[in-house]
Amino acid sequence: MRSTLLRKIFSLGELRYGWLLAISVAVCVVAFYVDEQWNPREQLWLSLFYFASFLLAVLWGGANYVGHIRVNAMYRKQHDIAAYVNQLAISAEDKTELRNYLEDYAADLERQGRTKEEAKREAVSQFKVKEFLSMSKHTRPFESHGHHYLIGYAAIALAAAAAAALIEVLTDSFSLPGLIATTLLTVYGICFIGLFALYKLVDKFLYKKLQDYFS
Repeated sequence: MRSTLLRKIFSLGELRYGWLLAISVAVCVVAFYVDEQWNPREQLWLSLFYFASFLLAVLWGGANYVGHIRVNAMYRKQHDIAAYVNQLAISAEDKTELRNYLEDYAADLERQGRTKEEAKREAVSQFKVKEFLSMSKHTRPFESHGHHYLIGYAAIALAAAAAAALIEVLTDSFSLPGLIATTLLTVYGICFIGLFALYKLVDKFLYKKLQDYFS
């Protein structure tokens, strides 16, 4: 159980649209560097850079979430009678009876002029109604990722920030790149944790609304 959780947490490849997040970080680094190095009197452009970085991060957060949503198999187009029946939470005997019925129904449709694929699709669609959807093992119309990888990114970012800060303390040195790295790693690490919590809240809200709609 623990190893499974750790594998989910450090499945770093699950992050989507990383290039968008990278641009957000790069813009923030440039703004931070200019702000600290030259401290220009005109702060409007710096504010715009910081806002652009924030906006890109928000866009990435939305795109990343949507990228992990998958349509539940029950709500996808089904052409395979056996695959459809196997998803229903009914006994093996009932599955066999239903499968035979649907196959007979599809055969009748073929005799009426439907193609084999059309017949299967229509036979399955006849049973995609509320009574049979309620028997599904997975009643949610959408499946979303567990988002555990965000905790992994947060852990790595915060650990790197702590290491950078510790090095500066031990070496009694200070550098602007070190300050930027420590600050941004800390901020983005905390934001990853916040995003994880936000994703979970959105999951619950979205699923509740969809469950109410389909119930």
